[in-house]
Amino acid sequence: MDVIILTIGSEILKGRTINTNAGYIAAKLYAAGFNVRQERAVADSEETIVRALGECFSQAELIIATGGLGPTRDDVTKSAACRYFGRGLLFDQEYFARLEDYFRRIGYERFPERSRNQAYVPERAKVLPNSRGTAPGLLLEDAGKVLILLPGVPGEMKALLEEEVLPYLIERFRREEPHSAVVRTVGLGESVIAERIEEGLAEIQTALLSYYPHSGMVDIVIASAIDAPPADRESIAQVAEHVAGRLEGHVYAREEKSLWEVIADLLTARGETLAAAESCTGGLISKSVTDLAGSSRWFNGSVVSYADRAKTDLLGVDPALVRRQGAVSEEVALAMARGALEAFHADWSLALTGIAGPSGGSQEKPIGTVFIAVAGPGKQAGRRFQFGGDRAQIRQRSAIKAAELLWRSLLAGQPVVDS
Repeated sequence: MDVIILTIGSEILKGRTINTNAGYIAAKLYAAGFNVRQERAVADSEETIVRALGECFSQAELIIATGGLGPTRDDVTKSAACRYFGRGLLFDQEYFARLEDYFRRIGYERFPERSRNQAYVPERAKVLPNSRGTAPGLLLEDAGKVLILLPGVPGEMKALLEEEVLPYLIERFRREEPHSAVVRTVGLGESVIAERIEEGLAEIQTALLSYYPHSGMVDIVIASAIDAPPADRESIAQVAEHVAGRLEGHVYAREEKSLWEVIADLLTARGETLAAAESCTGGLISKSVTDLAGSSRWFNGSVVSYADRAKTDLLGVDPALVRRQGAVSEEVALAMARGALEAFHADWSLALTGIAGPSGGSQEKPIGTVFIAVAGPGKQAGRRFQFGGDRAQIRQRSAIKAAELLWRSLLAGQPVVDS
């Protein structure tokens, strides 16, 4: 079934908000076996939304729209949907009672009158309860056209999509299980991967390959193209095995798991723990780890030792070592890793120190110079890397490389810094 994702919000078009919702919805729909025909973004204008609905429904029978369901005057998505379908807005007393209870639970002494607008729903619309906020999801259908309205707040949208929308779409529209496979890799660029895996495949097999680079990693999805007849499960499995074999040593997952989720599984299975000492990455590793539910079982803590004094006072790095080798050096990275092990009584640790720019580089250590160290049972290993890009890219690439080195070290049973 073809789907169009419609994002409603002037803040998207002005660049004040990044449209993460469309990507999230598209990924979930694709995994569930639906074809996303198009993504569009339009302003908070009733006239514009009505026109966009007409254009979208001329190309697809299902539209999932996000945004414009709030209580303020620029939230006009519901009125635009009513206008397109020729319906009125009705006050939903049952949903209003839910709103009153919601505001009471979060500590409001008086119900905010503007939020009363959110209890108005289009005639004959199915109300999808919002477990994370106030704006309900709405499902409107007429003459084979299905419009699903979701709030623009990412957390609320995700909950409604997973709890209400996907189960409905799968039950109502999906005729069979989707046939696809994924091979998730780290440490190789997209062009290198393509050269390795496309050799030896027939044209009909290479047509099943799609490449999705992200944050220093590349996912290879094996599935039929949107406009092509569906490939059978055996053909997809055969290509997936070929891909994984050609990329041996760089494949960290054959399912929708992140690298840090794989690391979490390895540490949990062994009953081991991790600590971190970050300088140039400023806490990116700690954030990636603590974004995972249950990370407290295997992550003991971290130090963002940005200043030299923090490295010496909090991690026990010898000040003379810092003066002699410089804060950005393999020796200091190794000392930071040992210090993190001791400070947090962990089995493994990661340490990073480097120059993210845009200033601070030298001929000997230019911008992008980063030292990463891994410490584990009885051993430590460190290595120098040279990353390109701007400050944000250098920091992100450093954090990804550190995760890769930890993953390789866990597989080897000792610190490894080759990749």
